[in-house]
Amino acid sequence: MRSIGTAAVGLSLLLLGTGCNIFSARPEPPDAKAPPIPTGSARTPTADELVGYLNREASRLQSIDTRDLSIDVRAQGTSVSLDSGVLLCQKPRYFKLVGKKFGSQEVLVGSNEERFWFYVKRDPSDALFHCSYTDFDKGAVDLPFPFEPEWVLEALGMAPLPRDGAYRVDEDKSTYRLIETTSLRGQKVRKVTVFHKGEARGNQPQVKARMMYDANDRLICAATIKSVSRIPLDHGTRSAYITCPQVIKLEWPAQQTELILDLGKANVNGQLAMESFQMPHLGSKQVDLGRDRPAGRSGVVPARFR
Repeated sequence: MRSIGTAAVGLSLLLLGTGCNIFSARPEPPDAKAPPIPTGSARTPTADELVGYLNREASRLQSIDTRDLSIDVRAQGTSVSLDSGVLLCQKPRYFKLVGKKFGSQEVLVGSNEERFWFYVKRDPSDALFHCSYTDFDKGAVDLPFPFEPEWVLEALGMAPLPRDGAYRVDEDKSTYRLIETTSLRGQKVRKVTVFHKGEARGNQPQVKARMMYDANDRLICAATIKSVSRIPLDHGTRSAYITCPQVIKLEWPAQQTELILDLGKANVNGQLAMESFQMPHLGSKQVDLGRDRPAGRSGVVPARFR
């Protein structure tokens, strides 16, 4: 019987894999100056200013390519470290994550415009699980975690927010909080983006965290940006940067699951080879989550799929 820790690794990485639906537009021409930091003045910024800042930052980050990824997974009292890996993201939905332990591939998660998939080497089912985005978006897939792909995009700093959303701004001594009331697959949710007051410098994140709460104010998931890399735009000024997460923690409290990703030496905004995003032929069988619906309420793959 597969262990809870092994299941948590595979299912946690599935969350990240399905989340990387990124856009296809080319980067905007860089401004003459860096985009304004709306939290850098004594005046409380408006919601429109904070949304505008997030969307300008997102428009600059088009792709991520790191062959230096490390992953720590903590789930239900079990900790697993994958000491090396690869993370490739390119808009609109191209994604590949490989986690390795002592040089051996343990986990593969991928996505293209049509579907996402994942494979866990130590899963006794020896199956490649996959699902079309059409089935996922229709709600035909009962994933074992409450998960919304666009939220993970926002956690990576790559997704724009709607300009016409229902927002308000709160603040405390050290942070501003942009609060959006919206819906997720027909259910009311609240998204909170936490900003550092003042201008962040070095590897300090300007956007500190993103959280999502359900209608009963329970935390569904949270992303805490521990550090960032700031890459100067190539137009002769040191004041404008592309901001890319360096270390980010993703949490699902109800499932007692936590992922810590360190992107290592990442390259941004390069064109990635499309061959990297073809669904592979791994394992002894393939399971279509949209057709076969193997995930039960427990989040464990039933024995008939093992």
